[in-house]
Amino acid sequence: LPFEINNDLKTSVNHAFDGFAFIQKYSVDGQSQLVRFRGSFIKSHAYTQSLLNNRLIVRQFGTDPCKSIFGRFQSLFRSHDPTTSTDDTGVTVQLVHNQLLALTETVTGNILDSDTLELQGPLITLPYSQSMDSEIFTITTAHVMHDDKRQMTIGYSGRITYKGHWLDVIFISDQSFNQDKTDDDDDIDKWISANNRFINITNNMSSKSKDYNRLIKSSTKLCRFPYEYACYMHSASISEDYLILTEIPYHFNTFYAIWGCLAGGTLTDMFKWNGETMPTYFRIISLDTGEQIARIPDPPFFTFHHINSFQNEHNKKQIIVDICAFDDPTIVNELYINKLRQNIFPSGGGYLRRFQLDLDTNTCIEPNINARQPQGIHSTSYSNSIVPVQFELARINSKYLTKPYRYIYAVRAQPGRFLDALIKLDVQSKEQVALWEEECTSPSEPIFVSRPDANYDQEDDGIILSVILDQINKRSFLLVLDAITFKELARAYLPIHIPLSFHGNFY
Repeated sequence: LPFEINNDLKTSVNHAFDGFAFIQKYSVDGQSQLVRFRGSFIKSHAYTQSLLNNRLIVRQFGTDPCKSIFGRFQSLFRSHDPTTSTDDTGVTVQLVHNQLLALTETVTGNILDSDTLELQGPLITLPYSQSMDSEIFTITTAHVMHDDKRQMTIGYSGRITYKGHWLDVIFISDQSFNQDKTDDDDDIDKWISANNRFINITNNMSSKSKDYNRLIKSSTKLCRFPYEYACYMHSASISEDYLILTEIPYHFNTFYAIWGCLAGGTLTDMFKWNGETMPTYFRIISLDTGEQIARIPDPPFFTFHHINSFQNEHNKKQIIVDICAFDDPTIVNELYINKLRQNIFPSGGGYLRRFQLDLDTNTCIEPNINARQPQGIHSTSYSNSIVPVQFELARINSKYLTKPYRYIYAVRAQPGRFLDALIKLDVQSKEQVALWEEECTSPSEPIFVSRPDANYDQEDDGIILSVILDQINKRSFLLVLDAITFKELARAYLPIHIPLSFHGNFY
């Protein structure tokens, strides 16, 4: 994620979430001990127009390009228009219907060629891509989830309008199940031209992109729920039978949004932390019916990432949810570029907290509550943590998603040291069991790859892949670790350095 346009510091964005999306692909040939690397900026409307004009042209997570009060006033009444917010999708990549997508938290996804990484066109046929009456804006999840049992992908969005707030949950079947479609549904060109909110990003859609949009439109089912308070919800998780959403009390505030637009504010300025007076709610949705099963309150916390959820094998109405949790959203403001460049990161990352939800009693307990004396900025999360180590960007062996598991792989994030080491946590023994660190390096998210012939009970039998930034020499390398011992197996230096990466996958 580069943070300047054409290497001009005057065009630097403000926040770590605002850099332009740079897609990376690594093909590892163990027999020849060769790594082939390909990298490409996504040629989104936001990217190409910003380079053409040598300035940012759309609002980002923490950067507003509007210089005049008039421009900000106009954007207030066009805030539902994707051309006023970014279509640059730099959060994660996912395979949906065997198609590589790059996703972020706005209404537009990007369809990529999995070989060349070239942009094929935007994904604009999801239900939350369609504008609503009196819409202010829509915030979506980049972390869609795949339910292997039901063969479908799950996503969600918060729809924010002047008339109310709505939570949209979508189910994208691996098979097309919209049998009542009309001829107009098949005419994707007519659908695009009627939906003029995307006029600036659909001029050069490939036929492959149109076919894919048609497929997604015919494969998607929408379930809509009233939203008392629309909140920031970066990720969720699924168990065997349920979707688990965390409605943290980091709420959208209409006054903040209006004032923020006029004063040059950004997405971060549109949300208010209400944790002093309001709880976090766990909203439970049935994966079979799409119906809401429960909405369970718990003391407030902030989170970006769920780690895993699973049901008690002796009582399927009990759900265990593991989350990387913070006491509040302090970290959001600590990720502004000016603070990171000065190494101002006082609060550190989140802690591993476990929540046990009971659908019969509509209650939530933390089995590890008050396990130790509170300390630090996130004192409650420290006190209730399974392992008292701060981290982010956690992954597990994907075969254990929705199931009981033991090991977590993550990037350590200590106060004053932003993403400085790779760690392995043992949920059963409640300790950190492995560490990889090297002076003046920053690891990316560790991706676990299982050994092809590993037995199911050998959960950590595999390797860890992470792209490491060497800050002193300004170069990056792909690191391969033995997932059991964390012993380094190999590293491959890249022809470029990569400043910061968020999420990836192994396919």
